Amino acid sequence: MVKSFTLEAAAKSDFGLLADIRQEAMKDEWAANGMFDHAFYREKFQSTFDPTSTRKIIMEGETLGFYVLWDREDHLYLERLYLRPEAQGRGVGSEVLLQMKCLAREQGKPIILETFPESRVNAFYTRNGFQLIEANSREKKYEFKPVSLDVSA
Repeated sequence: MVKSFTLEAAAKSDFGLLADIRQEAMKDEWAANGMFDHAFYREKFQSTFDPTSTRKIIMEGETLGFYVLWDREDHLYLERLYLRPEAQGRGVGSEVLLQMKCLAREQGKPIILETFPESRVNAFYTRNGFQLIEANSREKKYEFKPVSLDVSA
């Protein structure tokens, strides 16, 4: 069973912490995909960092990770979900996704996300109810379609 965690809104001042978590979580993935310029990716993250759509994942006072979820007109777009390596494989990511899926059901919108084609997270997303909807040599696109809560139809 996963210990309880809280989700907190990010602030601009959280950028350094979140950039470090992102780099910790992605360093092996980036290396496997030929992306070694960590300064470039930090700068790119800084240019797109939007605290209003970013939530920190906090457990026992420590920031274990974060996610970025954009509310689009016809879907929710999960741009990022990163956990520190020591927090991975403990059920935290699945619990965070469960909360996102509840939000998707409430709003009646699917969740869309993209990954590297050979990413180790692909199995994580399929285990958590996401379906592969598109794939090419650069990325895989997944979707979670919420089941309607309206049983009267």
